[in-house]
Order: sequence, then structure tokens, then C-alpha cells
Amino acid sequence: MNCLEYRRQLGADPRRETPEMQEHRRGCAGCAAHQARSLGVELALKRSLQVPVPEGLAERILLAQATGERGVRTRRRRRWGWLAAAAVLVAAFGIGMRQLQLFAPLARQLVVHLQHEPEALMTHAPLPVAEIERPFAQRGVTLAAAPPAGVSYAQPCPVGMMGSVHMVMPEPEGPVTVFFLPTHQERRGDYVDQGMHVRAVPMAAGTLALVAADSSRFDALEAGWRNSLEGSPATAAGSP
Repeated sequence: MNCLEYRRQLGADPRRETPEMQEHRRGCAGCAAHQARSLGVELALKRSLQVPVPEGLAERILLAQATGERGVRTRRRRRWGWLAAAAVLVAAFGIGMRQLQLFAPLARQLVVHLQHEPEALMTHAPLPVAEIERPFAQRGVTLAAAPPAGVSYAQPCPVGMMGSVHMVMPEPEGPVTVFFLPTHQERRGDYVDQGMHVRAVPMAAGTLALVAADSSRFDALEAGWRNSLEGSPATAAGSP
């Protein structure tokens, strides 16, 4: 099971895990943190819907029925209607926030994803090439050339409803997070979201995205990853 499959199943019911999900979570710090956040949201929603029943409500209802206080009953129904509407609004707000994260612009989704996986920035030792190629293979992508040097983190991760390869490159100017989304086509663009620079580049039938506080290395990294994903111009043209 990969991270995308785990989070899809967790989204259906955060309180239930299959043995396969439990095994994946124990070995994946990112998904363990995601499960903890999901359970927190479910608990907050549950608490918001637990509206206490006022003391003596039953006696007051019986009294209203016995004395024919129709006006009192009308006002009571209106008051409880507002409480029910408020509870529904709280639940809808929680669901709406989830949907906003799923369908927000790509730059926002990437920055939010980084906030959910801070542990990815804590590793600095370069990974072997095979460890970088593995998540690409899990996404059905074969690199055309060796990946750029210095990748310290590489995992298949979901970004909203899209599958991605999530990587980190600890550059001298600060870490650059690299995403490759093999099934998503995004227009080229540079953005700033919550103080983070984001560059999206159509590449190899997908989209390469770079995210960092300092964008000075974006041009060089874009060129390096284009060579890795598409090969040199001669290779792309089919030359030996």
C-alpha cells in the first residue's frame, strides 16, 4: 500500500483501519501524522454536533401541550431550528474546508501539503539513485536519465486528488521541495503563496513543481529535472 491508497481509505472513515493500513502507517511518518490530524477533525466535528438538551425541556413541552400555548411551541421550534441549522453549518464548514484543500489552485495545495509533512525537510543525506527511482516507478514513470544530485527525500504522496512524487533537495540557499505530478497538466507559471515561491512547469506528460522560500535555484533545477524526465534534446529526438 502506498500513501495515496492509505489516505483515500482513511478519508472514507478515519476511525477504521485495515491491517494493511496499520502496517503502512507504522512505517510512514507522513501518513501517521495525517491520521492524527484526521482523527482530530472528526473529534472536533463530533463535539460541535453534541448540543446539550436544556434541563426540564420535557416538562415544558408537556405544559405547553396541556395549556395550548401555541405561541410558546412556535418560538421553541424556531429556537431549536436555529440550533440544528448551526450544527449543520459547522459540519458543512468542516467538509467544505476539506474540499477547498482538494480543489484549491495547485500552488496552494502544494504549500498546504508541505505544512502537513514537515518531517520531509529534516533529512539531508543524499539518497541512492535506486531510492529516487522507486517512487517514480510506483507512479508508472521511468526516468530518461539519472536524477539531479542531492535528493534527500523521495516518496509517492497524494496532493489533493492527484498522485505525485514528493522530493526534497537541501540546496545551500535553503531546501527546495520538488513535486512531479505525472497525470496532471498545469500551465507554466510562477506564484507566491504564504511566503513560499512556487514554479509549475509542464514536463514529460505531467507537471514539475518547485517550492521554496528562495527561488534562485529554480532555473538550474528545472533544467536538471527536464534532462532526467525527458532526456537530452538528442535523446528526445531518438538519436543514438
